[in-house]
Amino acid sequence: MSRPPSQNRSRARVERILTSAAALLAETGEEKITVRALAAHSGVSIATIYQFFDDMEAVRAAVAERTYADLRSVLEDRLTEEVARTSPGDFFCTLIDLIGELQRRHPQIGCLVHADYASGFRGAFAMELRKFVIAHIRSTFARAFPQMDKEDRDRRLEVVQSAMLGALQALPSRVDARRSEHLRQTKVLVSLYAKTAFLP
Repeated sequence: MSRPPSQNRSRARVERILTSAAALLAETGEEKITVRALAAHSGVSIATIYQFFDDMEAVRAAVAERTYADLRSVLEDRLTEEVARTSPGDFFCTLIDLIGELQRRHPQIGCLVHADYASGFRGAFAMELRKFVIAHIRSTFARAFPQMDKEDRDRRLEVVQSAMLGALQALPSRVDARRSEHLRQTKVLVSLYAKTAFLP
């Protein structure tokens, strides 16, 4: 960022810019996001965008940084080793809910579920987000189940994660009763997998 905002009004403008950039990243290819398009979408002038950001690369980096900070905070706060140890099924059901919550706040985070293998920012962002979440899950389960062989534990986690991602990728995009039922069934399935894999 060229100049971090110091006043409330400036902070609100930067927030509008980043929120619009995240929405545009979710809706369109990154190559289509220009400063002009971002200004039109956010209702902020081009000059104001350049007041806070050197270029679109700096805007994308700020969007990624804001998303990572929120993701890290939520995972550390709600997906703890205590939850994993007490109920592995609840751990993954909570993760499913958190992905939904985070996607409402950060629309571009949909790539967590629907892996985006495009080159450039979107592809790299999708891979980094997935790696970050998987690393958190593995380290949390390592602390929750230290007596379990690492390779065996990672293999079991891979099965649970694959079941969860497979079910979420098939989630209907339209928000309706069918989607709600699909989510409910996904949680039942993933919870059963996780309990079977980690509890005696």
